[in-house]
Amino acid sequence: MVGESYPGAADALIITERELDFIVRHLRQALPNEGVGLIGVERIERGGMVVAHSRRFYPGSNTRASPTRYEMDAHDLIAALRDIDRQGWELGAIVHSHPVGPATPSTTDIAESFYPEALLIIASFAGLTVDVQAWKLEHAGATWDPRSIPIRHWAD
Repeated sequence: MVGESYPGAADALIITERELDFIVRHLRQALPNEGVGLIGVERIERGGMVVAHSRRFYPGSNTRASPTRYEMDAHDLIAALRDIDRQGWELGAIVHSHPVGPATPSTTDIAESFYPEALLIIASFAGLTVDVQAWKLEHAGATWDPRSIPIRHWAD
């Protein structure tokens, strides 16, 4: 059904400024290649919306070492997913960077999105300042369409 979201996909992400800065620093270190990581969250329903409260960022290594593709190292991925499970959290977001492109999901990003319940967080380093955007995948017939969702910050 058009516009139908995957069950459990968040409608907003809440994250601290410090954690967002840490994510950007991690992704910057991967340049000129794409960087990657995961965010463990607690999901809370509020007024018909699902809000993902970030609890921890799990930095990963991009085994593809590519400026246009990413694949998180299997050891990093398994360790992060195990810790997320151990903490009682959920996989809330898959984070990666676009070194020279916009902070929007590419065709490849959507095609290789194996966890549609997780948001796509993309940081673009193409401009003078880093642009970080969050995306939720929604069914559009037999495909997925990305929908921009808000990232809310709070001071630590």
